Amino acid sequence: MYRVRRLPHILYTWMVIGLGLWLLVYTFPHLDLDRGRELLVMAALAVLAEWLAVVFPQGQLSGGFAVILATYLIFGPVATVWVNCLATAFAQGVANRGNPLRTTLFNAFQYVLVVLVANFLYALAGGDAGRALNWSNVPPLAVFMLAYFGLNQLMVYLYTLPVRRGYPLFHWLDALRWDGLTYLLAAPIGLLMGMLYSKTGVYGTVLLFLPVLAVQFVLRFYVHLELANRELRVLYEVARRLGGSLQLEEIMDLVLKETRRVINFHTGVIYLWSEENKCYLVGAAYGPHARLIKGSAIQRGEGFLGLALENGEPQLVDDTRSDVRTAGDLGLTQVHRSMLVVPLLAETEAVGLLVLGDKRAGFFEEKHLRLVTIIAGQTAVAIANAQLYRKLKVASITDGLTGLYNYRYFYHRALGELERARRCGDNLSLVMLDIDHFKQINDRYGHLAGDMVLSGVAGVIRSEKRACDLATRYGGEEFALLMPQTGPAEAMLVAERLRKAVRENLFEVEGTRIQVRISVGVATYPAHASDLAGLINAADNALYRAKESGRDRSIAFSRGRA
Repeated sequence: MYRVRRLPHILYTWMVIGLGLWLLVYTFPHLDLDRGRELLVMAALAVLAEWLAVVFPQGQLSGGFAVILATYLIFGPVATVWVNCLATAFAQGVANRGNPLRTTLFNAFQYVLVVLVANFLYALAGGDAGRALNWSNVPPLAVFMLAYFGLNQLMVYLYTLPVRRGYPLFHWLDALRWDGLTYLLAAPIGLLMGMLYSKTGVYGTVLLFLPVLAVQFVLRFYVHLELANRELRVLYEVARRLGGSLQLEEIMDLVLKETRRVINFHTGVIYLWSEENKCYLVGAAYGPHARLIKGSAIQRGEGFLGLALENGEPQLVDDTRSDVRTAGDLGLTQVHRSMLVVPLLAETEAVGLLVLGDKRAGFFEEKHLRLVTIIAGQTAVAIANAQLYRKLKVASITDGLTGLYNYRYFYHRALGELERARRCGDNLSLVMLDIDHFKQINDRYGHLAGDMVLSGVAGVIRSEKRACDLATRYGGEEFALLMPQTGPAEAMLVAERLRKAVRENLFEVEGTRIQVRISVGVATYPAHASDLAGLINAADNALYRAKESGRDRSIAFSRGRA
């Protein structure tokens, strides 16, 4: 069980424990100790049933009701109270399964209330005081069994209510259905044990209890298979949808959404490696503080999350306030008590980090870590594929040397921009620029130096252009800049700014700084051309005139000159 610190839950828990303890002590004088040996046999059977119980999230299935019903029929309600309470306390105390002490005490003492209330309703329904197994006593016995089942389910439901959202794959109706099936199988055996007692004694009833254990093994297989199938369905859905997406944003949103189907966490974050920033930045975030989280970053090896990335190992933290790994750490560990941290490993490289957090201590369990680790593995492969696809896509539309768009992409985008300008009645300007005397640079310093100059000029263009402009390496030492919603006068200002920026920038080539100059031609749609071919020819014509006029200058297209 999770460590829940809610006042109503605490009051309810200890009220049940206190009342159950008081009633247990109150009924002790009515307990027939002369039959102590027989009661110990029944208690031993109940302990065995508890030890072999089928455990599932926030509950368990046990065939112990057969023993409880037989004890009630043979020895009465007081003996049933003591056998049920002590057997549960001992069995769950030894085979603890990670439950805190209060859970063991609650499970034991709530049975005291359940048995006594069910017995009261049995008497109210006209049940035989001797609990005889005859037809007239069947309805009261049915009332006792239904009351026992219903009250037990209700009290356990209220106890686990604060943490039921921790495992979305499992629902309370599942527990009701599975437990109801267990009771249906155990009740007939309990009745037979009660009937057989008068003929064979308490030891003869032990033989009848063996089928209960067999039923529990079948139920264990069924329940575990059912839960495993639900987990596999989620994992299959994640894998299927991840395999069909190559968009990073879609992948990360999908992972957080599908993971929440398995674990109802408070906050989920996916960090991705940024080559540009040399750190891990938030790619996606879920939770009430998502906007604040999106501005955070992680450096490999720094802090708890950074060390998890460096080690490449999944981390489960029950309580950040007491765990030495998170002592003094800042960020998410300050606002979450429990955390799951799983590196996203593609081969041996950590492409990212999946972090889940919850404000409740002890919220996450090993099964959560196992499931998230599987999802993280699928996610890492999908992210690596998406990043590779993005790199290939960028490579297909950019020039490898300068990093600007290539001619093919430029032409495709230019057609679209021209159509938009025609539809909206906007201007569209094209600036063509060429490096002056570029052949001399290659001849004097070599082609490697020429490549450095090309890359440097591209960097100047990139820094001077607007976000909406399209910068392209048009071919050789020639570049183009397409400027939407820009008229002739504004385009000339941009051209001059580019020309001066290139001239003022000194390019270092083989230890020598050289000054580079460019010639620029400018043309605008619709003033100088009516289509894309005409616009390119007009700008190229203006560039040619700039070269003819002495270079290192910007000239706008003029229809009067060729």
